[in-house]
Amino acid sequence: MGPTLERTGYLSNRPERAGLYRALLDQHSSRGLKRLNLPIILAMVVILAIGIFLRAWPSASFKGVGIDEGNYATYVGKGVKYGLSNYGRVVDEFIASQVQQSQSLIPATRIGFIWPTILLASLGKLAPLYALRLMSHGSAILLLIATAILAYRFGGVRQMLVVTTLIAVAPLQIFLSQRALGDAYFAFLAVLCAWFFLENLHAPRTIGWLVAYGVAFFLLVLTKENAIFVCVALVGTWICLYRMRIGRPSFGLLLVTFIAGALAVTILASLLGGLGEWIMFCRMYMKGFAGPYAVQFQGGAWYRYLVDFTLLSPCIVALMFGRIFTIEKGSRLDFFWALLLGFSFLAMSTPSYGMSLRYAAYWDLPLRWLAASQALQLSEKFPRIKPSFALAGLILILAAVDLFQYWRYFVYAGIYDPVTFKLIYASKLFQ
Repeated sequence: MGPTLERTGYLSNRPERAGLYRALLDQHSSRGLKRLNLPIILAMVVILAIGIFLRAWPSASFKGVGIDEGNYATYVGKGVKYGLSNYGRVVDEFIASQVQQSQSLIPATRIGFIWPTILLASLGKLAPLYALRLMSHGSAILLLIATAILAYRFGGVRQMLVVTTLIAVAPLQIFLSQRALGDAYFAFLAVLCAWFFLENLHAPRTIGWLVAYGVAFFLLVLTKENAIFVCVALVGTWICLYRMRIGRPSFGLLLVTFIAGALAVTILASLLGGLGEWIMFCRMYMKGFAGPYAVQFQGGAWYRYLVDFTLLSPCIVALMFGRIFTIEKGSRLDFFWALLLGFSFLAMSTPSYGMSLRYAAYWDLPLRWLAASQALQLSEKFPRIKPSFALAGLILILAAVDLFQYWRYFVYAGIYDPVTFKLIYASKLFQ
């Protein structure tokens, strides 16, 4: 199965055996590399090519420009015009406009996404809206590639093939890749944070992974306010692993999380004129967050995300729950993703308003990892069918269902924002 958590030893807390665990890791890594034969490589090329095509081909039927997309394009256009050195002027104009609005606009302070887009638009002489869509395309494709690498490192060849296939056809990922929004970019950074967090659990004394995690989390905080939810999920997962003595969660991870987050907040505060002004802005923004659209479409019960993901990918959610209720004590990697998903759900379900599938796009990886693990187990339950054939048939069914769901909601129904009401209406659950 490759270098998995449960089969190698690097989730032990006994430092005197670190040399043995490192040797085991090298041994499993070398075995995994030998299994990357030509058919496997060709299969991965086909899977990645299909996933990239689905993200690059403008298949969604909604061709207009949403309000959030228009705001992002405005900030990028002004940033190109004024220059990054004068971006404070863009922030000042945003604040002046926000004061006159009854509901919150997309903040111009999301510089983790806006500034790279400004550079892309400036260097490529691109229209702001086109540059934003290129950023979404690229982010969704990079998330797909990162998933393949992560799955191979921690799950082996079969897990890599299954998880990458399921991510390649994920309806939410395909949809967000075609919008001029920061959600695909945010999901990619959140996945990087989870990946590097996991690497640090295995090699807590490796400075490179710690620095990579800090940089990814720093950019995440600069990208969107929802980084607080990812932070809660990561810290909650760390606490559970530490209390249960699973792995070697070092305090360095918490320290880097705090330093990277504090540094990002300091930069954002400097754009607004100081820490006091940043706090005032946050209060004003939160008050305006309960605007008419948020109250009507982004509120709801605490289980709203479960409903939304079930409507979007019913088979994936069913397999995910099946895996959660059957996780064995030794399946530590599945346990990690279940914890991350659970804490993300708890954190993101607490706000009264502001619940949207777009904000939970990074959930696709833990959801589909757990679903893949369950599919691998189910493929062994058919005595008259070879496991490889059973697995291939099951994955084809899951992929077909997801692609149909994408067509149903984003091609046929033309949904722009996948909120619960529109998903239910498009499902024809009521007329």
